[in-house]
Formats: sequence, C-alpha cells, structure tokens
Amino acid sequence: MQKRWLIGGLTLAAVVLSGCQSLTGWSGDALRTETVVKSAHEPGCEKDNCANVNAAYLSFPESPRLSAELERRLFGLASGLSDSPDGNAMGQATSFDAFADQVFAASRSAREDVPQLPGYEADLKADVVADHDDLLVIELDGYLYSGGAHGLPLTSYMVIERDTQQIVDLDDMLQPGKRPAYEAALERAHQRWLETDQANGLSESQWPFIVSDNVAPLADAVAVKYQVYDLAPYAVGQPVLTIPYGDLEGIFRPRYLP
Repeated sequence: MQKRWLIGGLTLAAVVLSGCQSLTGWSGDALRTETVVKSAHEPGCEKDNCANVNAAYLSFPESPRLSAELERRLFGLASGLSDSPDGNAMGQATSFDAFADQVFAASRSAREDVPQLPGYEADLKADVVADHDDLLVIELDGYLYSGGAHGLPLTSYMVIERDTQQIVDLDDMLQPGKRPAYEAALERAHQRWLETDQANGLSESQWPFIVSDNVAPLADAVAVKYQVYDLAPYAVGQPVLTIPYGDLEGIFRPRYLP
C-alpha cells in the first residue's frame, strides 16, 4: 500500500511540474510575441473622405513593459503628421484608441478648412526581421497620409537583448569614442549605395550624405534605414545602407558582432 501511494504521489508531482513548466517563467520564451490586429473608422463619418486607422503589430505576453514600449514607439511614428486640436503634436499616444482619436480629430480639423480634402489614413505595423545571437530585431513601419499627392512612410528599429530584455540603441552598441569611426563606415556604405541602380542619377550636391542612428543588426550585416527625403527624392523610397560586420570590428562592442 505504501508503494502504491508513493508511485501515485510521484506521478502527481510529475504532472504538476509539467504543468508549471508551461507557465510563464518556467520554459516559456520571455520574448515570445503575439500579433495584434486593430482597425478603426472615423466615428460618425459616412462620406468618402473619412479617416481610417489600421495596425498590425506585436505584443509580448510575458512582458507588459516591452509591449507598452513597442506601442509608444509605433504610435510615435506619427509625430509630425499633423497638430491635434489641443496644440500637441501627434505621435504622443500610448494606445491604439488614443492614436486613432488623434488621427480622427486631425482629419476633421483639416476638412473644416478644406471640405474636399481626403480623409487621413494611417497604417502601422511591426514585424520581427531578425532573431540571432540573443538579439531580437523588430521593424516598426508606418504609412501616414494627410492629403497631397502621396503619404509618408516611416520606419524605426527596436533592438532587444534576450538575456537582459533591455532595448538597446546605437550608442549602446558602439565602443567608447567610436562614433566617428561608425560615421566613416556609414559614409563608405553610402558611397557604395550611390553606385546602385536605386541611386542612379542622384546628385550628391543636391542630396548629401547624412548620418542616421536607425540601425538594425541583422544576421549578416548591419542595416541602416533612412526615411524618404533624407538621401534622395520621394520616388527613391527609403534607402537602406548596409555595413558588413567586418567593417565594424573594433567599432561595435563584441557583444553585438556575430
């Protein structure tokens, strides 16, 4: 009888431990992501020029802090789209609903001045573009239309260390005093880009090189993505300069080199 109880107790313990391991903090991925899809149509508007907001981004079920920061950065892409009625620049929202309300208010305000103006459109998304060497790289993209011939695409990278679950930027990746060396490596990448078909016909005097900190340490190289009008006309899109890791030896901290 005692052996039967012992076996039963061990079996129950194994079941309990197995269940616990499926919970947060046991064997789950601390940076596991889930997709969030939301959309909103300007309330009370039934015309053709109503505003619309769409978003498909990520949340971290194990880290509300990272989820909140991703939303803050994603909605922050809208800064400069327009001014909200209270005088604060858009892009300060920290939730989808607050962001949508800002877009709707700005669109209504614009139609008061120009009734035939098309409704504002905001499309936001976030996707994982790299997961290597204990680094998770997320690309935040926005397309914002507030009238005119075309909308404005915007991109920002969010780099997270898996072991610390901390968000890092370029200054964290650089060794002390190595920013000038990074800028020189980036300028060499710009010179290589000028020789591509994408940059064909561009005038360096009209579109000079500028430095960007919008870096993504991908698996095979560091990508530096620019916004439209930074290095070229709108038609060129968002140029991406690529720096091989070999060019960053002694510039990036070893932690961020593969």
